[in-house]
Amino acid sequence: MTGARTHRGLLIAGLAGTTGAGAISILLAWLALLGGAKAASGCAATDIVTPSSVSLAVLFQGAAQQSRLGDRGPAILAGIADVETHFGRDMSTSSAGAVGFMQFMPNTWATYGVDADGDGRKDPASPSDAIFSAARYLRASGAPADWPRAIFAYNHSSAYVQKVLDKAAHYAQELTATAPVAACRASAAELSVIPGISRVAGDGALAAIPGFPGEQVDERILPDVLALIATYHVAVTAGYATRGHAPDGEHRLGLAVDLVPGPHGTWDDVDRLAAWAEPEQDHPRPPFRWVGYNGDANHGRGNHLHLSWEHSPTEASQRSVRWVDVFDVAGG
Repeated sequence: MTGARTHRGLLIAGLAGTTGAGAISILLAWLALLGGAKAASGCAATDIVTPSSVSLAVLFQGAAQQSRLGDRGPAILAGIADVETHFGRDMSTSSAGAVGFMQFMPNTWATYGVDADGDGRKDPASPSDAIFSAARYLRASGAPADWPRAIFAYNHSSAYVQKVLDKAAHYAQELTATAPVAACRASAAELSVIPGISRVAGDGALAAIPGFPGEQVDERILPDVLALIATYHVAVTAGYATRGHAPDGEHRLGLAVDLVPGPHGTWDDVDRLAAWAEPEQDHPRPPFRWVGYNGDANHGRGNHLHLSWEHSPTEASQRSVRWVDVFDVAGG
């Protein structure tokens, strides 16, 4: 993708050859992504998703949030992904017949499998589908109230349960005990440490928003959207759309989202995001082109927050634009 921001280690392709200490480094990068920015004081750089390689950070966190798995949910899902396939390194069918990224038995997949990436298929080999389905199954099996029982339902072995719990605890300990990453979480609470704006060229290909089946945006703004979702606990009700919105607006370009409170969010979170995105009415913070909320017809608390991104001039007949301004969330 011409002119795109740097893509680093959390991509699925990078994970495929990574184990041990490398996996810890990958998981440490989660928190930076979930904070939504790179802090100025030595925080690990965030990583970005592409249409073909979705960041595991967003998937583990989003799946845990959607299935209400609590604070331990992302680390448990990571532990299972590591034990089962080493984060996708070995997705061969097991001797018992389990398949895919999170090693589901076919009958279990038939019951709990979901199409998380919105491509019209429930695919156990898809990291998005598999991780969200695993979260759903764990919730149905007793998590987060009884993690050992839920993990045992996933694989009927006490040794397996302990191995997953040990890995999850190890990842969680490394994540929470790392001062630079903890500092990233705190300082990125309002995304205020983002160092700048990048102008990204490209063809405007659409990318699915993980965790929101059927919703898509221009791939160039997807990292921004994911950072906002994770930081402000919002949900996307509309992204790319050809009808139902202003014909000359950004929804038709995939450069706008409509947001409401997510599973663990409230309208207070949406208020904070709106105030941050538009400190003064009709004067949005770059890279936003327009912010629709309180004071704008058919927008506001109780309705939705609209965010659109600045872009190159376009004609009404065009579906994509030459460049888009985005947050420089990858840094350097």
